[in-house]
Amino acid sequence: MNVAVIGSNGFIGSHLTQKLSQVPHISIFLFGRNEFSIFKNKYPYTQLNLSDTNQIKDNFKNIDVVYYLASATIPSSSWEDPTSELEKNLLPFMIFTECVSKLNVKKIIFVSSAGTIYGPSSEKVFEYSDKQPFSPYGIIKLTIEHFLNYFKAKYNINYDIFRVSNVYGEGQDTSKGLGIINTFIENILSKGEIQIFGNGENTRNYVYVKDVADLLYFSLLSNINESNIYNVASNDTISINQLISILNQVIKEDFKITYTRKRQSDNSFIDLDNTKILKSNPDFKFTNIKDGITQTYNYIKSNKFQ
Repeated sequence: MNVAVIGSNGFIGSHLTQKLSQVPHISIFLFGRNEFSIFKNKYPYTQLNLSDTNQIKDNFKNIDVVYYLASATIPSSSWEDPTSELEKNLLPFMIFTECVSKLNVKKIIFVSSAGTIYGPSSEKVFEYSDKQPFSPYGIIKLTIEHFLNYFKAKYNINYDIFRVSNVYGEGQDTSKGLGIINTFIENILSKGEIQIFGNGENTRNYVYVKDVADLLYFSLLSNINESNIYNVASNDTISINQLISILNQVIKEDFKITYTRKRQSDNSFIDLDNTKILKSNPDFKFTNIKDGITQTYNYIKSNKFQ
């Protein structure tokens, strides 16, 4: 099977690539915006322009499955510039998918955003629950999901959608403004202080990046002629204040907390049901959040603060 990973230099994409590299009978082809791959010459890599149809045809004519992890924005930035979501995310996706749908690609695996597409909720949300995204980031993620259904109806190209909750773990680039756990750890180690937007009662789910990579890989084991949607969420749905309590148990350094004004782009509550994905992968176990944070903390301290 020939498998393409678009966004292979990214946080989830790099862990997914490492996971796929351990699987026999898979040929990996990596793509990204940067000129070079973080994996150097270990796997074929191409700097990809998602709007260049000739380049897409040349590079994807023999690809069976595409992992689509390309994203050029974050929720807070697109809140101030919503048109950037159209220009940087939706239109490139449309051009790319229209093109590969006419090739031999059989399935697109899309990483969506569980924290933004459902919108405000006071109870557990399932894959079929109502969706009321209020941020441009979530609106476009959900729009892409709908367009995947359109391409399936038009070209019979299947898809798997993974609505991933808040990811943390080794190697996350916090300079992009994502990753509350990694950001907290880095700020504790560099400044001895963390900043919380709001009163700390914002509740969300956290999932370890290696677990996400494992679950994305399992998609290759499913029927390639079927389409599915999954919430990718652990059982660790907690408030930010509860998260701080866990950090206090793991991190040796002292730190102080500053509370500041809530951001409009933040969702105050999300509790994701993970029954469907666990039923599809009955032997899978999520990493306990304290264990995951411990591994993340040790990695950051060894690699960034030595």
